[in-house]
Amino acid sequence: MKTILKLTALALTLSFTACKNDKKKDDNAKTAYAEADEKDVNTIIEYNNVMVGFTDKNNDYIKRIEDNIIKIEKGLQNPNDHFAFIGLIQPFSIPAINRSGLKPDTPPNALNKDDQKFFKENVTAMTGLLDKIKETYKSLDEYIKAEDWKDDKGTKGKALIDSIYSMGKKYYTHDDLVLAKLNLIGDDAERVILKTHPLKEYIFALKDDRSATAAFTKLMASNKNYKSIEAKAKAAYQALEDQHHKHEAMAAPDATKYPGKDGYFKNFNERLNDYLIAARKMMRDASTSGKLTDYNIEELVRHQDNMRSAYNNFVD
Repeated sequence: MKTILKLTALALTLSFTACKNDKKKDDNAKTAYAEADEKDVNTIIEYNNVMVGFTDKNNDYIKRIEDNIIKIEKGLQNPNDHFAFIGLIQPFSIPAINRSGLKPDTPPNALNKDDQKFFKENVTAMTGLLDKIKETYKSLDEYIKAEDWKDDKGTKGKALIDSIYSMGKKYYTHDDLVLAKLNLIGDDAERVILKTHPLKEYIFALKDDRSATAAFTKLMASNKNYKSIEAKAKAAYQALEDQHHKHEAMAAPDATKYPGKDGYFKNFNERLNDYLIAARKMMRDASTSGKLTDYNIEELVRHQDNMRSAYNNFVD
């Protein structure tokens, strides 16, 4: 089955306010932004959050479209079924709530010239492709409502679907690049702030867990022939589980000093445990069948999304 949506998300929503920090060089830094001043760091984090809201909103809309075209594609294969096109829900795009003055297509001066150019070009391309996807889906929707498939045996409808899939793949080529860049920049911006953050030990533990689960999901999505990656999957799973147990054993943050943080820390670990449960089950099943399915990977991604929400609750 064809699919539009990519299976992994990289970006983090960052919710810190800069505090005083020393300027010691960070050996874990990947970009020059680890040496940025606090004003620029806050602007970079603000732009990161705007971009995450932008990509999340677009992903949600594309998912709504994909749910419909999967049904339409099946319907065009058996148009005589009276229920073939029943249950289609009109997709809609919810405007992102942006309390910032920053806009996705206008990167701030806190970013260097090359990165400003990178984000502007990719956001422009993503917006253009999404507009074309919406326009093409509108034509497909009208084609189905008018039952024009009776005139051409579904030829135009199938062509419109293929066009949406093709544009979706192009959209996610840009989306992947943007999220990967945000991850690098956002991580280094966080490091500036976290140098003196009282909860940095917990935050980096949660970040490490999220990075490890993303890597595991990417490995599982790399080849549907599970046998070819089984050894790597088992090793990666064991490392992830060991890391989880290590972090889970950390004493929770002091609730008297940081109200609610103990509960959020526990909730994150519970969401990660849910991910591990799902991973164990699908690995066992795949070891028997020899295959991984799109549903398997989508399930891991859903658990990652739950972890992201738990992480954001902790750092807010």
